[in-house]
Amino acid sequence: MGRKATIILMLFMLAGCLPSADSFVIQEKKIDNSLLKNIDESESIRLDVAMVQLPLVEKDILESIWGLADNNVMGLEKKAVLEQNGFRITSFGKTPPPELIRLLGTEKYSPNPRRFHVKIGGEKLIPIAGVLDSLDTTFSDNDKLEDINLLAAQPFFKISPISVSENSYQLLLEPLIKSGKEKLLPKAVKTVSGSLEGEMHSFKSERIFDQLACELKIEAGDFLVIGPTETPKDDLKLLGSNFFYMRVGQNIIPRVLVLRCSKKNAPLRESLGEFGKSLPLAIQASWKDFEND
Repeated sequence: MGRKATIILMLFMLAGCLPSADSFVIQEKKIDNSLLKNIDESESIRLDVAMVQLPLVEKDILESIWGLADNNVMGLEKKAVLEQNGFRITSFGKTPPPELIRLLGTEKYSPNPRRFHVKIGGEKLIPIAGVLDSLDTTFSDNDKLEDINLLAAQPFFKISPISVSENSYQLLLEPLIKSGKEKLLPKAVKTVSGSLEGEMHSFKSERIFDQLACELKIEAGDFLVIGPTETPKDDLKLLGSNFFYMRVGQNIIPRVLVLRCSKKNAPLRESLGEFGKSLPLAIQASWKDFEND
């Protein structure tokens, strides 16, 4: 390196234009802290979500889990409409069955638990499955049976916090399906290899099943579980089965969606029990970050 280049390099370093390893670490911490502080939790709730796959070898585990549930979480009429369409929504309070605790703490069966911050009055779409090539199911409304046949369909549950009191939450739960795809023109931007960016897609239509929407009041830290009423022994034509059964080769795997709510002024860690010890480290770390601030 020549003398002129050396002088220029020294000037850049004095001016702070070349970050050192120490300054990079400090900057990284500042970014992390500012991210946490920019989340306004005064007008939002924490929504912890886990999609749990049930083991194929334990054929009666779904019935076992439902048998221990609190079936009084909603009115009998709404419960009947949901079950007629293959959905069961129930609460286990803060003490879910050991079978569910074990699966929640196993990465194989609960691969991607997440925490979302959802504004009160806002909503969060939870994808229940990936995009299905086709979806053939039935929907029952006032004893009228409707066949539903969709291409490129993806099922979701929309979770909307309606209101929050001191230690309880009013939630609106709505199943919906997005389907059909329309192509959007790719941007005229070349990649490093010189080719254009790939095609982008969006869904053409969305159907919310208002008749199946339900409002629930739960306490902070309660386990809310949503899943299918049918078992693999049944025809699996109901809407709820098409949401929660996953086909892998010749196997049909039942799944359940587990939800928990909390706010910053009502930490969950004091009431986690064994669930807190057995959760994957990723979500444990995120809970610790937010609750220690």
